[in-house]
Amino acid sequence: MTKSASINVRLYPDLKKEAEGVFDYFGLSLQDAITVFLKQSCNVGGFPFEMKKEPNEGRWNDPVSLAALEESNRIVANPSAYKWHDNVDALFSDLDAEDDDE
Repeated sequence: MTKSASINVRLYPDLKKEAEGVFDYFGLSLQDAITVFLKQSCNVGGFPFEMKKEPNEGRWNDPVSLAALEESNRIVANPSAYKWHDNVDALFSDLDAEDDDE
């Protein structure tokens, strides 16, 4: 198979240097390692290694996201306790009326 496709990847310089050191140990260039990764991904039909995340870790574990999730759970559990608007105009009218009351 002739190599004729190119990809450009932007990496953090420190990550690139560290990865090159790892792959150099196995006698591979970064380009060779990427090719191996892509070929093996095609062979197995996915990532060529197990991907998992620890429970309660990741992007939803920050305080703001957790508070938003808790609020959404409260709304779903008791929707009649919350004010709803059918459209944006109704929302802004309601907000204007609240400003007038202050």
